[in-house]
Formats: sequence, C-alpha cells, structure tokens
Amino acid sequence: MRIRMRRGAAAALAVSALCFTAACGGAADQKQDKADDKAKEAPAPTPLTAAQMKAATLELKDLPAGWKVTKPEPSNEDPKADKPECQPIAGTFADKVAGATVGGDQEFEGGERSLAQQVFTYQDSSGATDFVKAISTALDTCKGFSFEMEGMKADVKTEKITAPKAGEESLAFRVKMVFPEMAEVKFEINLMVARQGTGVTRVAHVPADASGHKDFDALAKLAGDKFTKGAQS
Repeated sequence: MRIRMRRGAAAALAVSALCFTAACGGAADQKQDKADDKAKEAPAPTPLTAAQMKAATLELKDLPAGWKVTKPEPSNEDPKADKPECQPIAGTFADKVAGATVGGDQEFEGGERSLAQQVFTYQDSSGATDFVKAISTALDTCKGFSFEMEGMKADVKTEKITAPKAGEESLAFRVKMVFPEMAEVKFEINLMVARQGTGVTRVAHVPADASGHKDFDALAKLAGDKFTKGAQS
C-alpha cells in the first residue's frame, strides 16, 4: 500500500527516504527473496495415497458404544437437481465424485441412527478447494430444490449449521428431505464437508429423530479429527 506524506514532512524525510532505494530496500529485497525461495522449496500438494485415505476414515473403534459397521450399498444414481445452482448439494448424495479418486468409504448404524463417511482425493489442491467452494456457494444461493432418488421425487430444503472445524476448511449443513408420494417418509440429514490439502471428506449423520441432532457435533469432530490426521500422515 502506498502512503502519501504531507509536503511539510518531505524535507525531514529526504535522507531516510533513500532507505527505500538503497540499504533498507536491499534488506527488504533480501527478505522477499528468502520468502520466495522458501515458497519454491515447499513441495506442491500431492494426491492422498490409499493408505492415507484409509487412515483418514472412521473405524468402529473410533465411535462410542452402540454403533456397528454396515456394508455400503453401491448405487449408480447421479442425482440431478431441478435448479442448476443447487446441483453441488444434490451431488453430495452421489457415490462417485467427478474428477476425484474415492478411497475410504464407511457406514455405521446405531439403532435407527446412521453415520457415513467418504474420503476422496484430487490430483491437486485446487480441485479439492473448488469442490468445497461450490457447495458453499450453493448453500448461499439455494434454499430448496427437487430431484429423483430411487425412482421417487424428493423435495429438499437446506440450511447452514455449525460444527467443529476440520482440516484447512470445512462447512456443515442440514438437509430436510420429503417424498411427496410418501408424505410420511421424511429425513433430516446433517452433513459436514472438510478439506485437507488435496483430500476431501463427506460425513452424513441421520438421527433417529430431531432430538438426535445434538449428537452431530461430537460425531463430526471424531470424523474431522480422524480425517485431518490421516490426510497429514
């Protein structure tokens, strides 16, 4: 930022002003050169390895008592929102992630509760950053949309919620889903998305009822801490 001095101070500062073009300027340049050299020495982020993604994914031993492992059911569905600005949110219900390599994928049940975590990696950090940014932007512009799931129309409303921070950046939101063809079928799902370097995790928590939302913070922290540590290993 350039600072303009008053005319009356110009003479008094004439000598010291030389500092910016001589000795002090040289020192500043040297510091900048060192900073540039350090930046050049820092290795570019690389994709997470299979071992890192496995280490970044929750295991049964990480959870409180009352949970059990369930086998993820494969799905070929690629949900499409009826509003383009909402597609990044609809995409959180897809198994595959465009441009990414999926690694850890785990699901758990605890009575009528469920918890799922998926870890995936991009070739560079920009892909991971763009993924999180797209969801963040969608949450600001999209408050409701519809899409098809398992052959039925689902009406969705979203809202931002708070959750413990994870990785280099993270966000959390709640999805309220209703199936008009089966009015009694309603879901409220808590989701967290976090990024660490080139890696991203998605965590989904479905409580048995509204009173179970209070458990999300603790579960999100467990998943977030495990992901961050594993991605950095």
